[in-house]
Amino acid sequence: MRTRLATILAAATLTAGLTACEQVREATGAADAATDKAGICLDAVKLAGFYPDVSNPEQAVKDAEKTAQELSALAEKTGDTTLKDAINGVSDKIGALGPGSIDPANVAAWAKEKVGAVNALTQACL
Repeated sequence: MRTRLATILAAATLTAGLTACEQVREATGAADAATDKAGICLDAVKLAGFYPDVSNPEQAVKDAEKTAQELSALAEKTGDTTLKDAINGVSDKIGALGPGSIDPANVAAWAKEKVGAVNALTQACL
């Protein structure tokens, strides 16, 4: 009878220990995901601040393409679909700048439209 009771207690202790380990693992995973999201958000918001240099349209287009690619790469790093969509929205907006659109009037209109995409990104990061 004592052996049976000891076996039952040992099994209960082992089960409780495994459950606690799983809870710690889940909490650690959630903390890592939050850290990853925060890092991705910081990088994305920084890139979203891109504004083309209208005095050098050729370079502005190259910079826009590079920034859009960097944003797309960041979007691929997140498993959060809302954040991914928001980053891709900013990427698309920046990537839309082409050789014929780098003049003060077009860039001003583009910047006003970009505000909506950046706001969506900011909300996804909260």
